[in-house]
Amino acid sequence: MQGTGAPADPPGPGGPGAQADRPGGPGGLAHPAGGSAAEADPAGMPLPLLPGFREMAIRRMLDDRRRLVGELAGQRRSAGLSQTEVAARMGTSQSAVARLEAGEADVRASTLERYAAAIGHQISWRLDGGQHTEEESR
Repeated sequence: MQGTGAPADPPGPGGPGAQADRPGGPGGLAHPAGGSAAEADPAGMPLPLLPGFREMAIRRMLDDRRRLVGELAGQRRSAGLSQTEVAARMGTSQSAVARLEAGEADVRASTLERYAAAIGHQISWRLDGGQHTEEESR
């Protein structure tokens, strides 16, 4: 389309207009972000689609985030800080802090880091291979 400012698709296998790797085209699935569900690895080869993987990953991420937010809220209360005090330190509103603590907001990692700093803590991130031991689950 002209005038949209969107870059043209680069010609790939099958030439311009090929539908094999486009959402809704043969072999492609619609992706919520507008891209193809089949991503490519660094070598450019398509990665396999794993049925149910996305839902499992989202569920695990939500559980981990809920646990982290619960820990942060507990640390806030232990420190004797009100949501209003934390909000002032973060430069946001008390209601935004309440929504964050209630799990009503899909918060960014940077927001969680700001919350942790506001209560005098720091979040450390580590890459987990997904294999949880019984001890880690406690």
